[in-house]
Amino acid sequence: MSAADSLKGSCQQCGQHIQFPSELAGSTIDCPACGQGTELFPFEADPGTSATLGDAELLKAFQQPIPRSRVSVVYQIGLVFVAIAMVILPLLYLGLIALAGWATYHWATDFTSVMGGRGRVAVFRFGAYVAPLFAGVALVFFMVKPLFARRPQHAQPLALNPGAEPLLFAFVSRICETVGAPYPTRIDVDCNLNAAASFRRGFGSFFRNDLVLTLGLPLVAGLQMNQLAGILAHEFGHFTQGFGMRLTYIIRSVNFWFARVVYERDAWDVALQEWAEEGEGGSVFIAWVAQIAVWTSRQLLKLLMFFGHGVGCFMLRQMEYDADSYEIKLAGSEVYEACARRVHVLDHVSERAYKTMRVGWNNNRELPEDFCAYLDRVDSQIESTHRAKLEDRMGLRKTGVFDTHPSDGDRIRRARLANEPGVFHLDRPARELLCCFAVLAKQVTHLHYSDDLGIPVELAKLMPLVRAMPAAPEQSPLAPDEAQVASLPGSRLKFRKS
Repeated sequence: MSAADSLKGSCQQCGQHIQFPSELAGSTIDCPACGQGTELFPFEADPGTSATLGDAELLKAFQQPIPRSRVSVVYQIGLVFVAIAMVILPLLYLGLIALAGWATYHWATDFTSVMGGRGRVAVFRFGAYVAPLFAGVALVFFMVKPLFARRPQHAQPLALNPGAEPLLFAFVSRICETVGAPYPTRIDVDCNLNAAASFRRGFGSFFRNDLVLTLGLPLVAGLQMNQLAGILAHEFGHFTQGFGMRLTYIIRSVNFWFARVVYERDAWDVALQEWAEEGEGGSVFIAWVAQIAVWTSRQLLKLLMFFGHGVGCFMLRQMEYDADSYEIKLAGSEVYEACARRVHVLDHVSERAYKTMRVGWNNNRELPEDFCAYLDRVDSQIESTHRAKLEDRMGLRKTGVFDTHPSDGDRIRRARLANEPGVFHLDRPARELLCCFAVLAKQVTHLHYSDDLGIPVELAKLMPLVRAMPAAPEQSPLAPDEAQVASLPGSRLKFRKS
């Protein structure tokens, strides 16, 4: 079979690449990798798209590079001072550990005279010596423990092959050229309603332009190309200011670390709580003293966390405004506002979809096989009046002191004042950038269930047709229960494991 007479596609079930004769296009075969039935469609003719978009048409749509946004010297100096302050805060934390260790050692060696006496007096005095000693040891242990705690495990996104997705890689490459940002080393896809460009190896890539772009397929499925291009310009816009981006990385990392220290709980915390609740006699008193000591230390740490968060948030918001300027220049002010409204509605759609999925899982162990397709269905069910209310209310929230991102209203107002026409106006579905979007959507859906949500996929009834899933219940955007749920972090989906 010659190269001219063969085509390349992928299995719709497992994603395995398949080379086949051109005359077999559109037929159904058993995949040689997984053995399941799959239709043969070449990469250039994804059955989910109505027309093929060529590289020339895509690249021609980018009219010209956009000028870099100027960053004031005062802003950069402010970032330096904030980053220094954020580094000092962990040093203060280490100082508190040293102080607690010194106080515990001082009590253990210089206050042995507390013990003594006979009978009940001896027992009481022994307890008076041991309780503070144990509380001090527990305090030092629980303060040191977070320093060695492992970072939470996250699902590994699905890395894309440039040979299989040439159009998307060309799209991203042209955006980087237009913005003036470094090109990502890898492009990953996941099932989140988000897009992010970050250092590929964390601090290991801190001194290099080693980036990874993570695309959420639900976001790609819900946007047009010019809207997605604007969002990617925003993400890469962060990296046009290399110095500021690295300082911002330090600020965000320290903030995240403090949040872990204050709020993270593990088996040791649970054991201490159970000891305080189920212990007997003097051990209960000792456990309670230890709990009070640990609680006090965490309140001090919480003060440090809020101080660092408050100091860093202003600069982080300025960083977002700077990145917004690149999105506005590339996509235009009108597209920026339309995209902001669209993402706001998609976030609401996602909340409703997760609620319905939770019911389907708890009742019948049913889940949609393609999460992106299910979001499309839920989105289509929203009435126009409901959608208009959602969009109207998005600009009412004000920017808070501890917000890392400006409010939608403030960002849209800046976009309107900029009044930029944009340099990329291709208004086609963003999913056309991926050759086999449906296959990838199913793969990341399964990874989302197993890795992100901890659902045993082998026990779930994955519904292959969107129409087989129940419709999402209609609910007013002003309903208080939904507003409360949306404000809770991590509240989107909590399945009961079997």
